[in-house]
Amino acid sequence: MAATKEASVAVPRRRPTKEDLISTHKTHLDKQDRSPDAPRPVKQPIMSEAYPASTRSIRELEIIPLSDLCVEAHHRGKGIIVKAISPPYVGAGAVSIVEDQFGNAERLAIYNQPDSSILSAVPEGCVVAVKEPYYKKNGSENDFMICVDHPSDVILLRFTDPIIPEPLRLGPLLKTAEDWKKAGDTAFIEKDFPTAVFCYTEALESSSDPTFQSPIYTKRAGTNLVLGRYDDAKADALASLAGGPQQHEWKAYYNAGRAAYGLCDYRTSHSLLSKALALNQSHSGIQREHARCEARLHEEETGNYDFPAMLASLTAQSVHLDRGSFLRNTRVADSAHHGRGLFAARDLAAGEIIFVEKATLMPNQYDPGRASAALYALTVRQLCDNPSLAEPVLGMYGGEYARSGMEGMIVDGVPVVDVFLVESIRTKNCFSSPRSTVEDTKPSMPSGRQAKGLWVHAAAMNHGCVANSMRSFVGDMLISRATRDIKEGEEIFQQYVPVKSLVDARNRQYLEGWGFECGCKLCVTERRSPEANLAKRKEALMAVEKVCNKKLPGKGDLVPDATIRNVERLTKQLEDLHEADVYAEGLPKLTLIYPCNWLVGAHKGRKNHAKVIRYAKKVLRCFGFIVPEDKGVEWDPRKMYSSSGDMTLMTVHVVVALRRLAEAYEALGEGDMAKKCVEAAKFGYMLVTGFENDLSMLDR
Repeated sequence: MAATKEASVAVPRRRPTKEDLISTHKTHLDKQDRSPDAPRPVKQPIMSEAYPASTRSIRELEIIPLSDLCVEAHHRGKGIIVKAISPPYVGAGAVSIVEDQFGNAERLAIYNQPDSSILSAVPEGCVVAVKEPYYKKNGSENDFMICVDHPSDVILLRFTDPIIPEPLRLGPLLKTAEDWKKAGDTAFIEKDFPTAVFCYTEALESSSDPTFQSPIYTKRAGTNLVLGRYDDAKADALASLAGGPQQHEWKAYYNAGRAAYGLCDYRTSHSLLSKALALNQSHSGIQREHARCEARLHEEETGNYDFPAMLASLTAQSVHLDRGSFLRNTRVADSAHHGRGLFAARDLAAGEIIFVEKATLMPNQYDPGRASAALYALTVRQLCDNPSLAEPVLGMYGGEYARSGMEGMIVDGVPVVDVFLVESIRTKNCFSSPRSTVEDTKPSMPSGRQAKGLWVHAAAMNHGCVANSMRSFVGDMLISRATRDIKEGEEIFQQYVPVKSLVDARNRQYLEGWGFECGCKLCVTERRSPEANLAKRKEALMAVEKVCNKKLPGKGDLVPDATIRNVERLTKQLEDLHEADVYAEGLPKLTLIYPCNWLVGAHKGRKNHAKVIRYAKKVLRCFGFIVPEDKGVEWDPRKMYSSSGDMTLMTVHVVVALRRLAEAYEALGEGDMAKKCVEAAKFGYMLVTGFENDLSMLDR
């Protein structure tokens, strides 16, 4: 974490005048008016510039004038109270000109506020408090601004708050609770929902009459539902029960149940909706929501999903599926590898669902250049809007970033949200997700279209290059299946990223991204190879790849026999560089997969079916599957997933190798063996895509 610099900073000698600030600000507002629909960028944190969020109440801090602010300083133990004297310029943040009680003016830039908050674009005249403000240079000389990165570091003050200095105090804009209620209704009709919440809050604070407050709580609950602020919506709905007419009790339970559903808390939702249904059995909306909630509970209990229907429902505009998470086959516990891990709660057979999890957070953004920023922004917003997410999300591994222990706690009415911790958690735990894995296996699909998401349960899994599970995606649902038999109590591993063929490349990647060296059996065993042998294998792999890349099978004319013989020779040389004592007991030989796959394609083009079988079986062995080399040895490919031990890697290349085997056996008149290979390929394709799919998808 970057250290603060109070010891080496000073109050600037010269600042722009209020008039200069307002004049410059007006040019930005004019530009904004000319492009009202311009997309709003996201200011993503730079971890080298990290500083902690304030964890103290504004009422515990020393309030200082703007003139006391020191450049490039985080003013610990201090706060400022200012009034916005300009409309906001809205870009990556909201920039306003603000004034303190002494007439000092400065720029205030507020970032990372959710759209549900008035602070995302502070209206002129509002009074805000900034806790432990960060004052920084804004580019040119004598140009500064107050920068608020953490959303909980700035508080919107009520107009009657006694902490507001007298010169900034306007007094209540409206006189009565009824006036505030009407203002809230007007804002709601105009779809200015943050303002509606603010007005309803003022109405509630201005009255102590439960019979008046009850319908206001109902209105605010409905507004918070629209904003996706489900925690507040649920609390408001239940608060409306006090003082409300008995005939409207059903509405309170109905709204509270819908809010719990929005939080994916289906058991609580079902309980609340059942109460609503008992009070109003003929209401079609309650009936519909109750049935929907029961469907989610059934999924959570049984793990039964209609995956083809889920896939068919996806559109470019909607990838968020209305489904529950099936997690009961697993449990999170301490791991001997990296802190926590995920363990099997019962015996699981190869191919069986381990768990299915709905994303905790996943934006519908499949542009690789924007996906990370979109996930970061969504996470910050949801942590602000729904503090109940703090425990599962902020409980994830955050690397070496120092925590205060106050993250997610409510201070001054808002949850403490440290954006640098959020970004650290995001980078350590997010998964890249295609819209659907089955579509991603199609050759015609454009590459690189990946969203980013957080799946809290899946994030508890540790990495293993030779993992015993495989994940796939349908929209925002992650499907994890067992790639081999797993015993109760056994730890479940996944591949964080596609596994590199060379052990040094694999671990260099992991060390940079996650800060650990892989301890799976493959990596540990391969490290026993002398450095000189590792270097020779790397050199030999580069040599064979260079020849293969010059002529790719299936791309035009047949591959010349001379080229095939050269690749076979180089592949044999590469294979001979794998030490017998290291690569015993079926240890995968990942460096041989690419040239062997190339040879399968080359011999397929020349209809040399015997050679296709030879090299396709070698591909399977290179992935760690027990496949006999001798043609005369009986072998059933359908059993290889459960009989090959714990050193197998599963990828779509295994499926393709089995298909090539089936084609070659069929061409040689061995129909029974071809049928077994097809069945094994279908099973493997289910592991890759998450559910049973037609193998012909691989050709589209």
